[in-house]
Amino acid sequence: MKILLFSHRSDADGITPVILSKLTFEEVDYILEEPSTINEKFKTTYEEGILDNYDFIYITDLCINHELAYQIEQDESLKQKILVFDHHHTNAEMNAYSFITVIDSENNKKECGSSLYLKHLLETYPNETLEKPVVREMVELVRLIDTWEWKKDNVIEATWISNLLGIYGINYYIDFYYQFCLKETHFSFDEKQKYLLEIERIRIENYIEKKEQQIIPVSLNGYHVGIVFAELYRSELGNRMAEKYQNEYDFIAVVNISRSVSYRGVKDIDLSEFAKLYGGAGHKQAAGSSLPKNLLNDIIKLIFIDGKIM
Repeated sequence: MKILLFSHRSDADGITPVILSKLTFEEVDYILEEPSTINEKFKTTYEEGILDNYDFIYITDLCINHELAYQIEQDESLKQKILVFDHHHTNAEMNAYSFITVIDSENNKKECGSSLYLKHLLETYPNETLEKPVVREMVELVRLIDTWEWKKDNVIEATWISNLLGIYGINYYIDFYYQFCLKETHFSFDEKQKYLLEIERIRIENYIEKKEQQIIPVSLNGYHVGIVFAELYRSELGNRMAEKYQNEYDFIAVVNISRSVSYRGVKDIDLSEFAKLYGGAGHKQAAGSSLPKNLLNDIIKLIFIDGKIM
């Protein structure tokens, strides 16, 4: 069976479904996108007939919009070979479509894209490798870091699997853990990885300490927001600053000037609703939104009056 997987490119929860797919299917192609780009990319592949080349299409940790979902619902042949698994509660209304499953939590347990996808694969395409403890243990660590539930019991290993993605890069991370799941019975970290993670921990601490000095207080839509510009370690930075400055700011906005904005908070503010104002989505205390399309060009013009992107 040949499948095409669309998934989120920014974190372990988006990347792990690629590994799960490779452990399940003979041929796997994948396209990694952001919430702000998934609709355009999916529409292009649909209109160009690329989807016809696959036996099945999955979308994980992302969700398409109503317009595309309605088109698929009317296309009986396509509807029979596509499934969406998402866990962002802002997309809950998409459960109205027969091929879309959005579950934020179930049985008092927070879900993530990878955990929902693994459940489906185990129910539909069980195999010896997929049923190994190592696969479930890997996905559980991903779930803990993505839902921030690792904090409850201080499961520090969940942060390790996330940080290794940053160290290895997407392609090596996929290949490494694909081979790891094939060979191993249980999930673990070796001494070499722990050494790399310790170096990374020091780098993260130094980076956060530097960025804490650059926070900018801003009044935004009635909220007192701390804004910081950063391209690295945005999740760690946002979460740390949200906790540290919870008495000073309503929430923290981490702006990656070349990519997107991440919102982090600890107060009773639904940041997913705030992110919606700027075309974004997410969870109550962790959300994100894309940047304006022409932002980089506008910045260049501010610095160089006659400058423009070619």
